[in-house]
Amino acid sequence: MKESLLAAVRDSLELLVRLRQERLEPDQAKELIRGLKARHPAHWMNMVWEQETYEDKRHYDILVGDEDGTYSLGYCADESLPWPARGLQRMNESLVVRVNEEPIRINQVITSLDYAWHTLHIGRHLINVAIIEQELQGGVVEVTDEDFAEALLEFRQRRRLFTAAQVERWMLEHGTTEQLLENHLRSTVAQKKLRKRVSEGREEAWFNSHRAEFDRVQVARVFIPDEAEAHRTYEQLRGNPDQFLQMAQTRFLERNEPNDLFVTLRRGELEPQQAGLLFATAPGQLVPPVSSGGGYELVQVLRFLPARFDEATRGRVADLMFEEWLAQKRSEARVEWYWGAAEAAPLPAVSL
Repeated sequence: MKESLLAAVRDSLELLVRLRQERLEPDQAKELIRGLKARHPAHWMNMVWEQETYEDKRHYDILVGDEDGTYSLGYCADESLPWPARGLQRMNESLVVRVNEEPIRINQVITSLDYAWHTLHIGRHLINVAIIEQELQGGVVEVTDEDFAEALLEFRQRRRLFTAAQVERWMLEHGTTEQLLENHLRSTVAQKKLRKRVSEGREEAWFNSHRAEFDRVQVARVFIPDEAEAHRTYEQLRGNPDQFLQMAQTRFLERNEPNDLFVTLRRGELEPQQAGLLFATAPGQLVPPVSSGGGYELVQVLRFLPARFDEATRGRVADLMFEEWLAQKRSEARVEWYWGAAEAAPLPAVSL
């Protein structure tokens, strides 16, 4: 074994003993592991940790790698949980909450959240969370106390928590603590900084290579549940498109149908077929009924807005660049799903 590897292993074991003896929190441990990495740049190093199931303690392991492989180093104090029991999965570890004696388990949570928020695939979101956290562990961004104070103020204003008592009540209702809330807010700030780091200085070039996706069309649209009625209304108005807004007003007043009448649509947000129809229709004209949800939309094109690189577009470009970065990281990640049972689930819950 090379002398450099022996030195890395020796220092890693000394750090593991210190972490246990001083009962250091993960954030403190991360700072120390960064120093350890800096002292041994010739070797890949990382730290993994877990909350012990039966005790309010953390267990840390350190991974050290060289050209021959990766070495896993761990330390277990005499009073600690025996090695065979560490990570033991009990039947009730899949339990998330119990309401009036009715248990809700993790697989139900994942599926139900995907159903409730159909625009968010929870499985993919969880992978993103892990990828971002691993990236942040490398110390690529720094969250200052001023950053945290600003994030806390925004959090309280958004939720209308104007007194300390209201904050404490909110934490109680959400099963969290002051430390967990601070960790969450610091993580949120760090993610925003990471997003900026991924895209900063390259937004305009990315925009220019995707310019067509940012062309916009402003339309008036009315949702009609019945297909036959949608086509019938379209035929009636096709020769008199000026009556479209009168028709929309009549439907609203007579049927009390909720409707977002005017909207601006970006080409990149539309299905290709729908984008083709809208951008091929002259302003003032109607588009044939388009399937939408449980019915059809009757749309009148009002005007086109060419792509423009302004501050709002810059922000949207940064979001899209970050999504691309995450997609690439997901494609390279090794993922195992566990639903609290003994076996690993092969796939996450399917987005409904």
